[in-house]
Amino acid sequence: MRPKMPILLYCADRELLSATAFALRLQPYDVTAIDDSRSAAAVMMASDLVCGILIHARQGDFAGRLIRRLLEADLHVPLLLVDLAGDLAPVRYADMVLYGRNTSMAHILGALNVLCARKRGPRSAA
Repeated sequence: MRPKMPILLYCADRELLSATAFALRLQPYDVTAIDDSRSAAAVMMASDLVCGILIHARQGDFAGRLIRRLLEADLHVPLLLVDLAGDLAPVRYADMVLYGRNTSMAHILGALNVLCARKRGPRSAA
């Protein structure tokens, strides 16, 4: 049996965070679910993560600014931004962006498969 890949999941909405983390744990992912952006940044910098997922659930909330700060940090971890609220995109710092309320768990899992296959390292300046 293959070991689970460590990923970080950040979402300020605790209900959505819990449901998404549960679904991801059924897949080959060891999920660290965090609802605090400072803790998320610390975990991303200190851990050996394969990928990070940042979910923005509500339009105009404070979490959007916190997500922008996380994206602007030089984390060396592939980042997937799931912008359900639709007010953060386009964001050039994310490796992949899923945009809109119609984003499903199948979309997230597909994006994770792509990002987890990438090699770690500094992102190219775009």
